Amino acid sequence: MSIEPITSLSDPLDQDDEIEEEEDRKPGEARVSALWIVVILAISVLIVQLYRLQIVDGANYRDLADNNRFRLETIPAPRGVIYDRSHEVLARNHPSYSVGIVGADLPTGSARTKVLQRLAGLLGVSASTLLTQAQSATDTQFTFVPLATNVPQQVAFEVEERHLDLPGVHVELDPIREYTMGSVMAPIIGYVGRITDAQYQRLKDDPVQRYSPQDTIGQVGIERTFETQLRGKPGQEQMEVDATGRRVQSLGVSNPQSGDNLILTIDSRLQKKISDLLTANIARYHVAAAVAIDPRNGQVLALVSVPSYDDNLFAAGISQSDYGKLLNDPQKPLLNEATSALYQPGATFHVITAIAGLQTGVITPTTTIDCPGFISVPNRFDPTIGTRLSDAKAFGTQDVESAIADSCNVFFYEVGGGDPNGTRNGLGIDGIGQYARMFGLGSTTGIDLVGESAGFVPSVRWKRQTLNQDWVPMDTYQAAVGQGYITVTPLQMANLAAAIANGGTLYRPQMVLQIEDANGKVVQNFQPDVTRRLPITPSYLSIVRQGMIDATEIGATATGTHFDGVAKLAAVKGFPIGGVVGSPNYGVPDASGNLPTHGWFVGFGPTTQPRIALAVFLGNGSGPEDAARVAHDIFAYVQQAR
Repeated sequence: MSIEPITSLSDPLDQDDEIEEEEDRKPGEARVSALWIVVILAISVLIVQLYRLQIVDGANYRDLADNNRFRLETIPAPRGVIYDRSHEVLARNHPSYSVGIVGADLPTGSARTKVLQRLAGLLGVSASTLLTQAQSATDTQFTFVPLATNVPQQVAFEVEERHLDLPGVHVELDPIREYTMGSVMAPIIGYVGRITDAQYQRLKDDPVQRYSPQDTIGQVGIERTFETQLRGKPGQEQMEVDATGRRVQSLGVSNPQSGDNLILTIDSRLQKKISDLLTANIARYHVAAAVAIDPRNGQVLALVSVPSYDDNLFAAGISQSDYGKLLNDPQKPLLNEATSALYQPGATFHVITAIAGLQTGVITPTTTIDCPGFISVPNRFDPTIGTRLSDAKAFGTQDVESAIADSCNVFFYEVGGGDPNGTRNGLGIDGIGQYARMFGLGSTTGIDLVGESAGFVPSVRWKRQTLNQDWVPMDTYQAAVGQGYITVTPLQMANLAAAIANGGTLYRPQMVLQIEDANGKVVQNFQPDVTRRLPITPSYLSIVRQGMIDATEIGATATGTHFDGVAKLAAVKGFPIGGVVGSPNYGVPDASGNLPTHGWFVGFGPTTQPRIALAVFLGNGSGPEDAARVAHDIFAYVQQAR
């Protein structure tokens, strides 16, 4: 029996077997191909992502990484100190603490909320308030954003001690402004406050000052006018921080440069004396202001406005309720009555009408006018009907000197508007306006305080264009005695008195004597700034000046006219002065229909070598008597202080 060899392993497969094997292999190859495609796509995405991270956005991410480890922190410059003319400190800095956040160091989500809730408990404020403040600081992730300022030292230390529980929360030493005289100097010094959005947009590109949205800057007064000099130049510190944003080590410091110091022209003791005098009866006056200027150079010695406000409230961060009280106070303590409020000058305007009349030849030094106590101005449509303009009393015959001394309105009615009967022409409103503007009325003086009002001097054209009315003789008569449409500030009237006292030089009121650096070295000296030399004949100014001196005395002029000076209450024994008073009536009438009477004193002293020109305005009160009494006390103080 023979055995056949096995050949199945070497025999070729038949066609059906090959097809079956091919079909078994295809799914496996497809899966491998798909896997390779996925791998290639993944690698491609990874390469693209790496390219974007390292090439396209590399610089940005490197900056972010560095900022999480390295910080460039701004070091605020100490603000300059403000002194009075005797180097008495008026504004300085004292240490305070601010608690705030650096957004990049805060945790996210609910952890951030817990941190801010813990902080709110320590600060004693609403957690929702802190959450709102933190959300608004998203644009300054690597900048310290204060959430609470002027924080008590004990609270600041407690926050710092619990820094592990408060990641992203920081405590910084924050110098705060201190105003040593508060409300007494507030009308001059003003205050600093948080920079507004509009201010930041205007100042953010300053390469030297380098303002930030959290900065404090001068908002009002000298603090605002001299912001650049007082601010100084901030420094910078490059530092390494840990994961919570706290300093690990300093890598380099550029020290800040302190702001310059200001030496003002103000005599703080005189300022305090005048403030006390005006405040003593402010319940009766409602508002009051006084300005004292050195007529020899235009330096402002005092500038008082009451009621006032404590500027320390703003430096420490005023609350909404306190700010609302100031804004809604009917006596407007935020308004600077000396530079921004406008009042009719009343009879103090006589000096302008007198100078204009003499200089234009409408009157001479010896011209006399009978003052029976009134004039009657004929109606322009029916001359048989007249409007009676009364005076304080019948003064009899007056020349220009005695008319100033007695404050005789009738004399100046006729100088300004002419004799109502047509026997003498007057200056007219154009002549009155020309000399009023020459003395600086109707325009700002240029003092270094923001918000100064220009006052107003009317004209025929103005009335026609603004009120659509013709200028009538009655308007001129009113203007000649400082009533009607004319308005002035106490500062303008003090400057006018200074120009009369010094013989005809009108200065721009000067507020700053010097600027010094932090070491006391003088950086800048300020010199008197002459606005104009008045084109007035010296003898005419002398006559007006003598009339103001006569107003504090009783006597007779060279032409034989008698006077009983209306400003005698201002006279000081041993300190001869000159001055005029005014009592304009305007405002809201009382139950009897009487208009409030306001009081002015405008003058200078001593008469031989004047060193103070003074304007005092009292709202309501008893009119010129009160103003003259206040002026007396001021002159008496100056006499004793010399």
